[in-house]
Amino acid sequence: SRMPVGREGEYSNQMITNNKMMYHLDRLGTRLPITADVFLTNYCNNKCPYCTYFRWGHSKAHSMSYEDFVKYATRLRELGVRGIILSGGGEPTICEDFDLITEWLEKEGIPYGINTNFNVPKYFKPVYLKVSLDAYDEDSHERNRGVRAYQKVRENIISYSRWKQQYSPSTTLGIQKVVQDASELEPFYEANKDLPVDYISFAPVESTDGKYYTDKDITDIFRKITKLVWKDERVVRNFKWDLINTKFDRCIAHWAQIAMDERGNIIYCCHKPYQIIGHVMDEDILEKYQTETDMKMCDVPCRLTAPNMFMKDIEDATKDIPLSYPFI
Repeated sequence: SRMPVGREGEYSNQMITNNKMMYHLDRLGTRLPITADVFLTNYCNNKCPYCTYFRWGHSKAHSMSYEDFVKYATRLRELGVRGIILSGGGEPTICEDFDLITEWLEKEGIPYGINTNFNVPKYFKPVYLKVSLDAYDEDSHERNRGVRAYQKVRENIISYSRWKQQYSPSTTLGIQKVVQDASELEPFYEANKDLPVDYISFAPVESTDGKYYTDKDITDIFRKITKLVWKDERVVRNFKWDLINTKFDRCIAHWAQIAMDERGNIIYCCHKPYQIIGHVMDEDILEKYQTETDMKMCDVPCRLTAPNMFMKDIEDATKDIPLSYPFI
């Protein structure tokens, strides 16, 4: 179920890893958030049929202002956040103040990543830039993304890659496909293998309670991804495939990642924009963030599935140790 021998290192090299908690063991005691998912908008220039936010709907279109972002990001840092992911309920790059926001992050030296459809060309210096492409021609782009923008996105990736060679060589640039059917793998790879990217990731569909794969045999998907892994060192099988049926009664690692919408509301997680916990400026927001949630409504597998496994192992390993145990 793992990558072929000799390829495991790609997980960390490509920042698509299932062991990130190992890098933040100091937080096991404080339980302060490590990463913040920040939604810059609640609207998008795609119409993806499987989109989490499309499912739940959203309120009147709103874009976070530069002034609010600075105020909220400063507050997140005070709460312990070390890095920011610009993603969320809409497309981040179409935020009206996107350029000002990324410039401020870079000036402040705050590590940040971008998850984008890259329909609009932008030039910035994140730690990583992950483009959700999902297509191999205009027709498949329209089926999977709701708009005909395949060639446009490819051109933007190529243009950004040339720019980053000079201005941001440390940025990791990759494309990702959410795999709905094994028949899409080879066409996607063949159509996009020429793109100048650092990785090509294949990820599973994240669905409520994992229902999407309930009656599906994913053996063929595994086989075909593994074949591509051996063909091209840039190909990565996202770690979530190993957690496809992994579920929990509670979100044990919830504290590690805080999520904020475009109005500064703290939401339970990036997949539950409808469950508002409070506002980032609330004095007791970290206490409020300990709120429980209905795990039957969670998307499986999600980004916190692996951290939940890690934290469960920690809990299980220490549950019988007395509080007076002499740690040395």
